[in-house]
Amino acid sequence: MSDIIKKFNATPVTFHDAATVAADGTVFTVDGQKTLTVEIYGTSTSRTVAFIGRGESGTDRAIMGVKLSDLSTATSTTGTGELWQFDITGLTSVFMDLQAVAGGNVSVKGRMVA
Repeated sequence: MSDIIKKFNATPVTFHDAATVAADGTVFTVDGQKTLTVEIYGTSTSRTVAFIGRGESGTDRAIMGVKLSDLSTATSTTGTGELWQFDITGLTSVFMDLQAVAGGNVSVKGRMVA
């Protein structure tokens, strides 16, 4: 385990790993973490990723993210080569819904931090 992961009690997450078809991706349980930071990258020529959280009801709901390059906010993106950050305090789980992908692959990976 890296020193950074230990120091900040970070949990590595892989929602999609070189995905070439649309899918919800891995759903991660939020267990006291407060912040999620993800990187979206890959070879695809187009993609749509929606940012989804679940509360106590278990209902999928859009969550607002902040794109770290320009501090814009959104509940989804069609971009690549981006870093996004989310407040996940109080959620029960989160996932990145890969709604569309064409011309290559998409990876969505990051860390949840307490």
